[in-house]
Amino acid sequence: MTAASAVTVNGYACSRAVVQIPAWGVWWVDVDLVDAVELAGAVELAALDVALACAVVSGGVANGAAAYRLVGGVGGWRRELAARPYANDAGVRASVVLGDAARAVGETLEGAPSTNLGTHYARASGLASAVLHALAPRSWYVGLDGVTRFGARAEAEYAGDAPRVRLDPGVGVVELAVDDSLAALVPGVTVDGSEPATDVEWSLDGGRLTARVYAGTRLPRRLEAFRRLVEALDPRRRYRGATEYRVVTQDGERLNLQAVRAASGMPDLSRVPVRLAPGIRAEHTPGSFVLVAFADADPARPFVFAGDAAGAPGWTPTTLSLMAASDLVALAGLVDAQLAALASAFDAWVPAPPDGGAALKTQLTTLRVGPPVWPASVAGEVEIS
Repeated sequence: MTAASAVTVNGYACSRAVVQIPAWGVWWVDVDLVDAVELAGAVELAALDVALACAVVSGGVANGAAAYRLVGGVGGWRRELAARPYANDAGVRASVVLGDAARAVGETLEGAPSTNLGTHYARASGLASAVLHALAPRSWYVGLDGVTRFGARAEAEYAGDAPRVRLDPGVGVVELAVDDSLAALVPGVTVDGSEPATDVEWSLDGGRLTARVYAGTRLPRRLEAFRRLVEALDPRRRYRGATEYRVVTQDGERLNLQAVRAASGMPDLSRVPVRLAPGIRAEHTPGSFVLVAFADADPARPFVFAGDAAGAPGWTPTTLSLMAASDLVALAGLVDAQLAALASAFDAWVPAPPDGGAALKTQLTTLRVGPPVWPASVAGEVEIS
């Protein structure tokens, strides 16, 4: 199989693809297609010998290229659910609550727990995935076939012969160059005596297909006991650094987030405030990455302080608003004037432009910053979309 056909979406070849599969929760995919093809809704991604059922979250065709972000299943766990009360004298079963949530968002369940929740249970409003977190924390995951399952993933030793191109025991990463099969390289796999993998990433880039397996090294009993002692002495240790999260949805000025790697041990977060810089607001692209810190290492005070690296898929926001004093009103007018002058200069430079030139002139004429929006709390706002 050639690199060009190693990963396809609905049969269309990908020039670049990253599939990130955590041990629990939802998996995500970023792809660039060779051809500028419009995709929407449910799609199938094929990677060597594996078929993945997923749905388009964002992306499209721009400037003759197509790039998409996909999510495992049908994308329903990202939807909002209304509150719903339950009552049953024989006991409300978790499987009933979970089944109702799945049907409401179009997802499929398998093996839902039948835990008795008592005679009354109130499902809170919010993201559908919150129901899973509440009733089956860290014990649910979306399979590659799009079905949501419960319980621990199966553990198995990797028996393939793919070359190891990177071994980093300190970080807990093994990278393999793969050219025939990915089916065994999923969370739960052990490679060369490692702990079971918590995260697996498949990556197609530059014609090279690799699988990165994230798994800790098995520690001797005394070192493992010492690690647990350190965690007990400093229970907030994991909240002192930055953690990479993925934007699931945006709720006003706040973000609902999923930890990118299950290995981080960090929980999914809801309604996290964004503190990029004074005067900046953004409509974040679904699926994009952000960095999260916790003020004073307090688990109850998370905030987003940075977005993704320039050039990464989805790093540009849908809308960026700059808010400040009334100087921005003059700035908006200045930019409009400069763009109009640029369009006039282009007209004089190419009196009879071909189709490509006409299209560019149209873009120059229509591109602008403003008009300023005037919220009551500030003197002016420039919105760039």
